[in-house]
Amino acid sequence: MLKVNAIQRIVTGYLVIVGILAHVAVIAAFVVSLKYFQLTPSQFLVKAIEKSPVDVTWLAEAAAPKARFSDHVLDGQVRAAYPRIVLPELSKWTGQGQPALMANRIALYQKQGIQDFNPCIPSQNVLVLAACWVSSGDKQIASQLIAALKDFQLQTPNVNGDYGNGWQLALAYDLIANYPGVSPDDRALIESKIESGLVDYLHLLDDPSPSLWHGRASLAAMGWLTAITLNGDGDQRVQKLVARAQGHFLDLIRALEITEAWPEGYNYWIQNRGLVISLAASAYINGLTNAQHKARVLKLLRRVGLWHIYATRPDNRIENLGDEGSRVDLKDETQRVIDLIAQTTRDPVFAGFSRYLQQLHGAESYYAHYRWGIRLFNDPTLINPVLTLPDPASGKAAASLDFLNAQLPRTDLFGRGGMNQVYMRSDWSPSATFMSFRAGHTFTHHGHYDAGHFTLFKGAPLAINSSTYGDYTGANRLNYSIRTVAKNSLLILRPGEKVQPNRFFQDNVADGGQRIILPTGSAIQNVSDWISNLDSGNHYSGGKINHFDTVEGRYAYVASDLTGAYNTPDRDEGGRGGKVRKVERNLLYLNNEDRLVVYDRIESTDPSYTKKWLLHTVNQPRVSQARVLKGQSANGISETSDSIVFVSNDPGQLRIDRIFPEDAKIRLVGGPDYQFYVESDGDDSVLNGENFSSGASTHPWFDIGMWRIEIQPGAPRIHDEFLVVLSPGLNQLRQDAPQSLAITGVKAKGIETGKNIVVFTETLAHGEMQIKSSELHSTQVMRKLYVLGMPVGMHVQVTTSGGSKTFAVNASGVLTATLQTDDARQIALKW
Repeated sequence: MLKVNAIQRIVTGYLVIVGILAHVAVIAAFVVSLKYFQLTPSQFLVKAIEKSPVDVTWLAEAAAPKARFSDHVLDGQVRAAYPRIVLPELSKWTGQGQPALMANRIALYQKQGIQDFNPCIPSQNVLVLAACWVSSGDKQIASQLIAALKDFQLQTPNVNGDYGNGWQLALAYDLIANYPGVSPDDRALIESKIESGLVDYLHLLDDPSPSLWHGRASLAAMGWLTAITLNGDGDQRVQKLVARAQGHFLDLIRALEITEAWPEGYNYWIQNRGLVISLAASAYINGLTNAQHKARVLKLLRRVGLWHIYATRPDNRIENLGDEGSRVDLKDETQRVIDLIAQTTRDPVFAGFSRYLQQLHGAESYYAHYRWGIRLFNDPTLINPVLTLPDPASGKAAASLDFLNAQLPRTDLFGRGGMNQVYMRSDWSPSATFMSFRAGHTFTHHGHYDAGHFTLFKGAPLAINSSTYGDYTGANRLNYSIRTVAKNSLLILRPGEKVQPNRFFQDNVADGGQRIILPTGSAIQNVSDWISNLDSGNHYSGGKINHFDTVEGRYAYVASDLTGAYNTPDRDEGGRGGKVRKVERNLLYLNNEDRLVVYDRIESTDPSYTKKWLLHTVNQPRVSQARVLKGQSANGISETSDSIVFVSNDPGQLRIDRIFPEDAKIRLVGGPDYQFYVESDGDDSVLNGENFSSGASTHPWFDIGMWRIEIQPGAPRIHDEFLVVLSPGLNQLRQDAPQSLAITGVKAKGIETGKNIVVFTETLAHGEMQIKSSELHSTQVMRKLYVLGMPVGMHVQVTTSGGSKTFAVNASGVLTATLQTDDARQIALKW
């Protein structure tokens, strides 16, 4: 009996062990399969069930995630005719001979010197064949295209960047669907493939894995592109799929309305999202009738198109934003997106920008494998009336945005209330001063923690974004490049501040910057999900723009509140009661002197927390009387009490005048061993930081910053104000120095120059202010007075030796007045 019991125990133990091992093996095989096929768990189960010989439809439905937008009602009706995505004019083409539209385009390309490409080359690519078909009307090509569409192999989309190819099948079919030579059987087969592609997109969009300002955006656009080409007449199931796809796409439209620019960075937009989203917008405009949101989509598409233009610097490349890559050079990818936006919006500004891109890069403005799209996207009948076209026989013309001086304002704000991305410039010429500024929220894991960051370009990058994008989880990206320390923003160093948002941050690095929320991954489901986590949950909240005011040719003004981007008493990632109560940044660009004034207010929770005003440069800045604190003067950390810094990057020159704090010290940090220096413990009383160079990139599409300027108060204080003036120039440094103003009455800070008097004041319902200017020599008969931060709508009495006048404060809290220079020695304001 004992032997039997022992044997039973052994057998039972064996079976248990075998069972555990079998389950482990099954789980391991499942995980390996997921990685191999790059599918989400629900996708894998659904696909496995679909291929099973046993009919278990109920199990597939149970395994699938809950269908989103199942109650969405289709906006408008799908057009009966094709094409629905691009070139709806071809709906009247019978397929007999070359369409007149294409013949006209080809002739105009030659006449206007526009780069053309004949897509009728040996290829089995359905998009090449489709472009050849509408270019030629060749029935043999039509037969090849139909055969290729029938044999098309669908790729299942996944969350790892391979978003499937169903949209390509749909786009190609859309261009031949009107052709009578497509038999009913062929049509049914092709549309069944397209429907399968749509179902795959919807399965993944229903899954929680894709993130909104990342893969979900691409998937939503691709899903809508496939949906719009289906015929759901009388088939409620297909109609439901189309409606759901539209629901996802309209949520993407809502997301883009919040940002208008792309928060991952321009390269992620133009290489991964720009084309499919622009095509999907085109499909909304062309593929629907009686759609209520058409005007909204069209307006948004124009705003997104304008972002490409405003983000372009005078050196013909995009100002970096987020995790950037090579195509900030405007090659290969940008023109096809701009062409598509021009064709859809009918705005000649984009036609002009398209010509600029061709002048800039010639044939390389379209990547070689994408040139099939030139005749589909580039409409030569849309001509910019201001742009002077070069003689086609004269060769390549110099690329310039000068023509935009007559067509676009010099300043614009993108994604107000969300992205809060501002671009300012003196004009649209190659010698212009270009500036960018951002004060927005967090949207994606490829975004940076850059609220308050500004850049300045004049002849060359002068105040730069020093981030690079190399190893995604490397020390440089996680501990430097995505952080505020790499930007021209503000640090508040708190010793021992906890900055370890996930397992990739093995060491605590307290750089003094903003809260890090989504550094290595995100799964934002939809706009509602993002909004619900803005001021609670994940706390995506960052900077806010309180005022944006510009008068063309005179000034541009931005007032921002950056407080929410930092650890505050209301939200502290480390749970220590916050380090700031208030962080505000105001920028004023003065056109008449080509000068940028930056004014900041910071209130910390502890006077011992060191505040730093940062500006990054390509080359080593020059100061007087600097003493070395660590390393050497050309490779280390130096400090000076001087108030002036000179920055050179030929031919650009920049004079930086620190006006306040009056007791400030200026530090220079840089050189090969200090290029990515961070005071990791949040305490710079002892300079024992680290240079996080591991994983950094030196690719030419980054502005490689070797140095940074740090302005910090000379004594501990709760409240500090920074007033810094940047005066750019070409080939020689500016000598027209600003001076501090003597102001009594309400709390205010200000400067005067030869042409302007600028005052930043706290907003009070009533108050008085006396301004005494110096004996600054000015050859100007008149001077401009700017008082910023005044109560909106208030009438202010301005008294000088020449008498009293009343001026109204505008909706942005700006008071402007023109004064006789001789009368501006003593100015009194009362409100």
